[in-house]
Amino acid sequence: MRECKKCRVEILDDTTVCPLCSSVLEISGQEQESAGYPDVKAAVRKLSFIARLYTFLAIVAEAALIIVNYLNYHGVWWSAITGICILYFYITLKYSIQKNKGYQTVIVVQVIGAVLLVIAADNIAGYRGWSVNYVLPGAILLLNGTIGTLMIVNASNWPSYILMQILTVLASAGCVVLWRFQVITRPLLSFAALAVSLCMLLGTLIFGDRKAKAELKRRFHV
Repeated sequence: MRECKKCRVEILDDTTVCPLCSSVLEISGQEQESAGYPDVKAAVRKLSFIARLYTFLAIVAEAALIIVNYLNYHGVWWSAITGICILYFYITLKYSIQKNKGYQTVIVVQVIGAVLLVIAADNIAGYRGWSVNYVLPGAILLLNGTIGTLMIVNASNWPSYILMQILTVLASAGCVVLWRFQVITRPLLSFAALAVSLCMLLGTLIFGDRKAKAELKRRFHV
């Protein structure tokens, strides 16, 4: 067991630096009253085991579903949809257990993954365009609503959401481009997503003033 003289805590794992102050640890030679720091490696190992277990069960389950789909094929490879769903939940699990990933990144990745999942399902089931006409711009509107809620809840740090707002503007502009190339055939929801995204970003820049400009400088180094 190692001990940090500065923080007066004992470290239960075998790290050589204090996780609180980064000081070099000393080997504790005697028992004394001090706050014990939890064994963080045990939690990491447990989460890694859960991820590996899910991977194993997912591969077995998907293989069984492919066999069932092959033996009972009626024109639709629905096992591909289940495979995409399994992959999406795996990505969600990996991002959830990685402490170095911020919640904004997790939200964006999950939204993108869900949209791609729905588009793939639309194509597998016989493409009708509902995934790009409704789900894609609908996800952008949902993301805008999420950003607005987070800005209200975390009012002291609202400028940090400007990057997400810029992302929604670019994504909604991409929907308009898809409409121009006739990939999207019903553009009403896409224009609504673009209007909401622009209004939110413009409002943030106008009312945020110096804080918003400082955040933009920090993000883009200008």
